[in-house]
Amino acid sequence: MLETANDAVLSIDESSVILFANPATSRIFGYDPTELIGKPLTLLMPEFLRKLHENGFRHYLATGQRHINWQGTELTALRKNGQEFPVEVSFGELTRDGHKVFTGFIRDISERKQAEDKLRANERTLRQLTETIPQMLWSAEADGAIDYCNQRVLDYTGLPAEQVHGAGWMETVHQDDIEKMALAWTAAVSTGEPFQYEFRCLRAADRAYRWCISSALPLRDEKGRVMKWFGSVVDLHDWKEAQQALQMTQVELARVSRLTTMGELAASIAHEVNQPLTAVTNNGNACLRLHAARNLEPEVLRRALEEIVADGTRASAVIGRIRAFIKKTPAEKNELPINEVIEEVLALAGREIYENRILLERQLTTALPLVLADRVQLQQVLLNLIMNGIEAMKAVAAQTRELRVSSALTEQGSVLVAVEDTGTGLDPAIEQRIFEPFFTTKSDGLGMGLSICRSIIEAHGGRLWVSPRAPHGTVLRFTVPMGVKI
Repeated sequence: MLETANDAVLSIDESSVILFANPATSRIFGYDPTELIGKPLTLLMPEFLRKLHENGFRHYLATGQRHINWQGTELTALRKNGQEFPVEVSFGELTRDGHKVFTGFIRDISERKQAEDKLRANERTLRQLTETIPQMLWSAEADGAIDYCNQRVLDYTGLPAEQVHGAGWMETVHQDDIEKMALAWTAAVSTGEPFQYEFRCLRAADRAYRWCISSALPLRDEKGRVMKWFGSVVDLHDWKEAQQALQMTQVELARVSRLTTMGELAASIAHEVNQPLTAVTNNGNACLRLHAARNLEPEVLRRALEEIVADGTRASAVIGRIRAFIKKTPAEKNELPINEVIEEVLALAGREIYENRILLERQLTTALPLVLADRVQLQQVLLNLIMNGIEAMKAVAAQTRELRVSSALTEQGSVLVAVEDTGTGLDPAIEQRIFEPFFTTKSDGLGMGLSICRSIIEAHGGRLWVSPRAPHGTVLRFTVPMGVKI
């Protein structure tokens, strides 16, 4: 066993002279075992340890008191070439013929020490990184108790490190967010799912609550068990305010776009309103003439009044739709039947379709699920797509002008609406640019219509895209999710 051992095994007598050395000594110290027999043990020690060993060894022989631990002590050894290196030493003692013999097992721990040094260096680097990175970082035990946060967290919250540990960090959370955030964190810890939550945090610098988002991922062992959580906190208050400002700007831009569309439809709107008003005037004049001739029978008067009421209601409905379309109101999502919204828009654009001699085809799937959307915003999108289709067909022969509006349910459970025209189509080079702000193919266009439409649909959680129609024309499609509030 001694001959094949990986560790060096040495025996010394009461004078600290080497009596035995196994073959591993050669590999570890560079000495042939025969070179060491009869030599002092201090030959294998650097200069600064030799006196310490000699004094300590003499003291032990005299008193029985050890100056170092004899089991697993880490010391510095010396190779034959003068190189110092770390070793782990364990010694045992035997008495033979009234004399003490000491046997030591010496293990070269250079690689282990290098690995430990590297690990410590990595830990220092990681600590420096977490303390200097301009981000709030934290970690938690597997049970969810916070055990570390970097200086950024302390600077932001103004709390001492010991208070942040455990659940003390909750003190900085807005009272309206504490319960829900605690439930979300508890759920993540119990399931091991990633954690993310937006909350208001008290900033120490100005004692103001600001919107932040905290995220964390679990570190798992080879068996998939959560060992630790590592997370971050990001102040997104300024970003949220910018998003709200952007949203308000988009809403106002959408309203301007609706007003512009109404300007384009002014002639059609006037016609739609004038028709019932003319009928009201004609029925009223007829009643006056019959009354003057004393020939106004009660049944005739009843029918005339019914027509006047019906035409007045019709005119009022047109004006009501227009007022709702251009009114400045905040977006409000409600459950809507998409086919009803399509019919309302076709009524608004009906005169334009008729005067441009366009054949209108409806392919509306019945019994579609309700969509959660803002009625006016969906009307705006549909009207813009229809008006674009009408404009695209003005350059083609009247007999080939067809406009198809369809609705259907997709396999993913969204409602799909398509507006197809048989116009000149789009150049493939610009097909995808039509949704860019201020890009237009019209000489008098602003280039904002389709960009606004895409923003509206994406805000509803849907998608708007364009594709060519065979043999000519364009198809614009959009989806709106159902049943999930955005």
